[in-house]
Amino acid sequence: MASVTYPHSSYPHRAKEQQAGADIAITAENLAPDLTSVIAEVSVESVCRYFGGIGYIPKPEAASRIRHTMDEADGLVTPEGIYTLCPLSGPHSGQELLLANGRKLSVPTCSVDTGVRLVATAICTLGDMLERECRQLAHDGKLFQSTLLDAIGTATLDLCAAKICRDIERHCRQFKLLMGHRFAPGLDGYPLEHQQLLFELADGTSVNVSLNRSAIMTPAKSISFFQMLTKNRLKEDRTNKCNSCKMAGCQFRIRHECLAPEFL
Repeated sequence: MASVTYPHSSYPHRAKEQQAGADIAITAENLAPDLTSVIAEVSVESVCRYFGGIGYIPKPEAASRIRHTMDEADGLVTPEGIYTLCPLSGPHSGQELLLANGRKLSVPTCSVDTGVRLVATAICTLGDMLERECRQLAHDGKLFQSTLLDAIGTATLDLCAAKICRDIERHCRQFKLLMGHRFAPGLDGYPLEHQQLLFELADGTSVNVSLNRSAIMTPAKSISFFQMLTKNRLKEDRTNKCNSCKMAGCQFRIRHECLAPEFL
C-alpha cells in the first residue's frame, strides 16, 4: 500500500487513502523516473526510422554523421518526466472512469476495460533548446541538419516514454496488475481537450511543461499519455504505439521485426 501527500491543488492537502476498485488502496503520487542519460541509449536505427522512414539504411558516411549529431544533441536536451498513479473510486463499466478524487475520465472506445484498477498519467519533455536549434538551422537553410536533429529528438522522446512505462510496470507487479491500454490526447481520435485533465492529475509544472489555450504543450518536444493498469490481459498485441494507428502506408510505421531493443 502506498500512502503519500497529494501534489497540487486539485487534490486534498492531506493525504487520504482511497479505494481503487475493491482490492487496491493507494493515494495519488507524483513520481519522477531518471531520464538524465536517456539520449545515450537512443539507437541509430530508431533515429533513422524518423529521419528516412522504415527501411532506410544509411551509408557509412551518413551513419557517422548521425552519430556525430546525436553527440551534439546530448547538450541540447534536458529530459525530465513525471507520472502519477490515480486510483479509481470503485468498480466500473463503459467508457467513463470515476477517479478517487471525484474527476471523471472518458476513455476511447477501443480502450474500454472493466479490469482497470489504476490509471497512470504521464508527462515528459526534452526542454526547449533542441527545438530552438532546429528552428535556427531551418532558418539558416540547413534543412538536412534541422530534420536530423528533430528526428533525434523524436526518437529520444519515444525512449523516454518507454522508460516511464517500464517504471509504471513496477507498480503492476506490486499490485498484481498488468499493463493495459495506453492512449494520449490528440492521437487516434482521442480529443485533445482531455489534455487539461491529464495536466491536473500529473504536475506538468514540475518538469516545466505547460499548456496553451489550445491545449498544446510547451515545449513542443514533450509528450503526455494515460496508461491503464488492469487485471485483464489484453487480447490484442499493443507492443508499440503504431499498432492502434489506422494510417495505411505510413513510412514511419513501427513493425515488430524492425524494433530497436529499447522498444521491445
